[in-house]
Amino acid sequence: MEYPDEISEFNERIKSAVSGKPPLERRIWVTSLSHCLRRTALSIYLNTYNPSRSWEARIGSALHGWLGEVVKGAEFEVPVEYELGNGWALVGKVDAVKGDYVLEFKFKGFERKGRTENRSKDNKNRDLEHAEPLKEWVEQLNAYLGMLGKEKGYIYLFDRNGLEFRVFPVDFDDRLFKRFIRRAERVIEAVEDLEDGKFPKWIKTVGNKRWVCNSCVFRPICASIDMEWLKPK
Repeated sequence: MEYPDEISEFNERIKSAVSGKPPLERRIWVTSLSHCLRRTALSIYLNTYNPSRSWEARIGSALHGWLGEVVKGAEFEVPVEYELGNGWALVGKVDAVKGDYVLEFKFKGFERKGRTENRSKDNKNRDLEHAEPLKEWVEQLNAYLGMLGKEKGYIYLFDRNGLEFRVFPVDFDDRLFKRFIRRAERVIEAVEDLEDGKFPKWIKTVGNKRWVCNSCVFRPICASIDMEWLKPK
C-alpha cells in the first residue's frame, strides 16, 4: 500500500523504535560545533546529544530564566533554526533578542573547579576587568546572527560576585559564518559515513584537545581506533 510521504516517514520511525534503533534526528546544535566535530557526529548517530543535560547548561538556563523574570523588555530563550538541506538543520537557542540585536549571556565564576584554568592558559578571565569573550562565544553568537539575518549582537559577561557585568559588541562576520556552516556540513558527511558502516577517522577535534578529549564519553572509541595517546597509562 502506498502512503503519503509524511505517513511513510512516520511508519519508518515506528519501525526504528520497535527494533530498538531510535530515528536519526537530523539536527546539529550550534553549541556542538565549537569543540570536537567527531564527538558531534557520533552523538547524532547514536542519538545521545542533549544540550540541556550539561551542568553548565542547567546553570545557564536558570540564570537566563531569572534575567527574563526580573529584566523583561526582550525575548528570552529564543529557538532558532537554519536549513542545511536534505532534511538537516542547524538549531540553537538564543539567550535573548532585543529588536535588531542578538544577546548572549555568559556567567563567570559558575564553572566547575579547574575547568577555566585549563581552558585559558593566559588566564585572561581571572577577573571581570580583564575578561574577554572566548572565541567559541563569538563564533556561536555570529552563527545566531547569520541564522536570524541580524547584523549586530552583544555578549554580556556577568561576574557572580555582585553580578556586575561587561558588554562586548559583535558585528556579523559572513566569512566566519560560512566557515561555521562548513563545520556542520562536515558533521553531516561524518554521520553519513557512520550510516554506511565507516568510521570517520578524518574528522577531528576543534579546540583544546586536553579538556575536550579527557571529558568525552567517546574517548575509548577514539583511543582504540586512531588516538592511542588517549589510552590510560
